[in-house]
Amino acid sequence: MIRISASRVPPYDNGMFLVWDERKDAILIDPSMGELIALDLAKMHGLRIVEILNTHGHPDHIAGNAAVKEATRARLAIHRLDEYRLDPTRRPPTQIPVPTAAADDLIEEGPLRYVADIDVVAMHTPGHTEGSTCFYLASEKALFSGDVLFKGNVGRIDLPGGDARATRASSAKGTARLPCLRADQEE
Repeated sequence: MIRISASRVPPYDNGMFLVWDERKDAILIDPSMGELIALDLAKMHGLRIVEILNTHGHPDHIAGNAAVKEATRARLAIHRLDEYRLDPTRRPPTQIPVPTAAADDLIEEGPLRYVADIDVVAMHTPGHTEGSTCFYLASEKALFSGDVLFKGNVGRIDLPGGDARATRASSAKGTARLPCLRADQEE
């Protein structure tokens, strides 16, 4: 049985998700700036975070990567087109402090077989960033969309890496028709 814990992370109200299996191996989706929240939840549930998945590389979604990776020795995965955003010498300037954490795995479209005992499918959905990725858990009928989808709308395209044409093409993939767990979702 798969369990999912959703948290809203201040100061931007980002969605952070902890997904775990019966063995208590967990995937952390978008640590955001909620590394302490994630680590406390993992401890409370007796979980071992084995993989960190980033839906995209904007600073408000990746700022907690380094702390969680260091505390848990989890692997870090991001789409290959957003990997440069993990490197402070290559990413666009930001006022959000982002400790450095290198990717261990580069995501492509398709099944991610290396994460815990959980079947996750990566869906490359560029538009918010070049490497925006949604993660779909078919067994739970749950889509983790990061900032690609919001209630009644799509994610912002005015930030570095945003592209209106790519957003329209990503929307045509049908992600908006899947049951979605979003950052702006009411509990």
